[in-house]
Amino acid sequence: MNKKDPVGLYIHVPFCRQKCRYCDFYSFPKGEEYFEIYKNRVIEAIDFYGKKYARSYNSLYFGGGTPLLLGEKHLCDIMEAAKPYLTPDAEVTAEGNPGIAENIDFSALRSSGINRLSFGLQSANDKELSSLGRIHTKKEAEETIKAAKKAGFDNISLDLMLGIPYQTKESILESIDFCDSVGATHISSYMLKIEEGTPLSKSELRFLCADEEEAADFYLLACEELSKRGFEQYEISNFAKDGKRSFHNLRYWLDGEYIGIGPSAHSFMEGRRYYFERSIKDFIEKPFDEIEKEESSGGGWEEYAMLRLRLSDGLDTAELYEKFPDAPKNILENAKPFIKPGLLNITGTKISFTPKGFLLSNALTAEILY
Repeated sequence: MNKKDPVGLYIHVPFCRQKCRYCDFYSFPKGEEYFEIYKNRVIEAIDFYGKKYARSYNSLYFGGGTPLLLGEKHLCDIMEAAKPYLTPDAEVTAEGNPGIAENIDFSALRSSGINRLSFGLQSANDKELSSLGRIHTKKEAEETIKAAKKAGFDNISLDLMLGIPYQTKESILESIDFCDSVGATHISSYMLKIEEGTPLSKSELRFLCADEEEAADFYLLACEELSKRGFEQYEISNFAKDGKRSFHNLRYWLDGEYIGIGPSAHSFMEGRRYYFERSIKDFIEKPFDEIEKEESSGGGWEEYAMLRLRLSDGLDTAELYEKFPDAPKNILENAKPFIKPGLLNITGTKISFTPKGFLLSNALTAEILY
């Protein structure tokens, strides 16, 4: 195998028991008889790209959709195919919905090499969950997390959505308390975005979602409360305890290389960005190299700077200029006016946004870099 640095591997599993009202990801309900076909095609892709790039993987992420819906048998088969390419210390994450986990053998998943779970909690309030079309309750989420921990999973991430119907500051604090009390080590807390064409966008429930100002207040409240409870904010929407940052997701923000497998999956390898279209039929039936769609070239200074500004560690302009001598030299000066309003900090050559600044990150980034 090539001795170049390891890369990441993302496997998209587009199956869900039920589509949530807000979801715009490529996913759909499918019968169990379809899982075998998909699993076998994923294994073929692992072998194809393993040979094409001859790189090892130090992170593997099963995203979706609802990867745990495949069941431990199919996931373990995929893990067996990936093992020859995984480094001994690889972070391996599988996403799941607490409402489909009652029949999952978490011990088998743990034995296969999966060592991190990410559950789409979204809220610990049953009324809020129902408004989103989630299929689990607070109690089911608690039981699922308990079962995973009993099987040996000590790195569990929970999603927490902000600005959803019926949500209040009090219910946000209750949801954060729930996440902490069940032993979550990582929280992805992000604001609801109502995508056009989703059921939520056509529902009266959309009028019960937080407006822009209220959603900003919810975000700042979540940042403050999570910090109090020992969750370090390391990215706009991500918080970790005890150094449990998501290594795989950090790869995206640090402009690292990764291979994406499955319909709608994106890749960044050897300066090239490409993706598979949202078609399971094409993914299953056509040669992989024929369905790769060019996205753009990658790895330029703008991309590097924009991605690092998403991180609480921020952008080190000295490192930027060392890596990209052609980057504009006025970035630090451009950033200075935003210190006084409390939107960012400058320490030496490093620029980092505050939580308040993260709320305006797109506009701020444009002001600073151009």
